[in-house]
Amino acid sequence: MPTSPTRPLPLPAVYGRDTVAQAFAAAIGEVMAPAEERLDGLDAVLDPWRAPPAFLDWLVRITGARVEPGWPEVRRREAVDLAARLAAYRGTPYGLSLEAREILRWVPPEYTLVVDDPGLVFTDSDPAPRAGRMLTVTLTAPAGQDRRALESRLTRLVRAHCPAHLSFKVVVIIAGS
Repeated sequence: MPTSPTRPLPLPAVYGRDTVAQAFAAAIGEVMAPAEERLDGLDAVLDPWRAPPAFLDWLVRITGARVEPGWPEVRRREAVDLAARLAAYRGTPYGLSLEAREILRWVPPEYTLVVDDPGLVFTDSDPAPRAGRMLTVTLTAPAGQDRRALESRLTRLVRAHCPAHLSFKVVVIIAGS
């Protein structure tokens, strides 16, 4: 790593003529220079688009980004970039649809995702929610797609977004089948 010229620590004017204080500040500045360089470059390590590939798995872990096995580097970077937005909407139909669209590339008109969300918040004064409430997510995909692979992906997606108190089921429809 290239080293930048060291600079002494800034001192109050009262030490301007004190050679011992000046030498001490210069020595501390020289010792701290590598740390400052690392801190100055920290934003590049935390940016999903500029981070070295070696840091990408670490970024996936610390951001909570959901990635599928075997994804190429660019898709993993996209997942890290979207992680904060997804965290804000986790557990909602919008969050589920956002991840399906942005990360899995299930975009209309080729793919249609329908979320039948029983949702709603119930309080003690409300009538009891109907028994067997279930989140149902239906994906319609173009012909030629592997139904099992899509069901597996959709199940992982819904599991990540479905509130813990709800059960869910996924349905995959292949157009023309």
